[in-house]
Amino acid sequence: MTTLLVVDDDEAIVEVLCAILEDEGYEVLTARNGEEGLTLLAKKRPAAVLCDLMMPVLSGQEMCRRMQANPRYDSIPFILMSAVGSAIDHTNCHYSAILNKPFDLNDVLTTVARLIISSSSR
Repeated sequence: MTTLLVVDDDEAIVEVLCAILEDEGYEVLTARNGEEGLTLLAKKRPAAVLCDLMMPVLSGQEMCRRMQANPRYDSIPFILMSAVGSAIDHTNCHYSAILNKPFDLNDVLTTVARLIISSSSR
């Protein structure tokens, strides 16, 4: 079973994403901020990370930077989710995809599937 990590401080968004991703057959791990997300990465390697931009403790942008600075995690596709596209700073971080909130659930599924297939063919 393919594992995904969803990192967001909005419980309603986490619940919706978990429901649609689990219905598609994914195992979904969840974290409420980037720090929790990094802790989960050390326990189980996901095929992709879906992460909110603005969160307490550690932002999605900083989580992405730390993942890409670590050779153990730098190849994991990172999907940034944000309601404020203008606040996204691409400095020192490459996002595999950006999903604007509110997002279309079909776009989420298509993006995840595309990135998992792309990263597994490398």
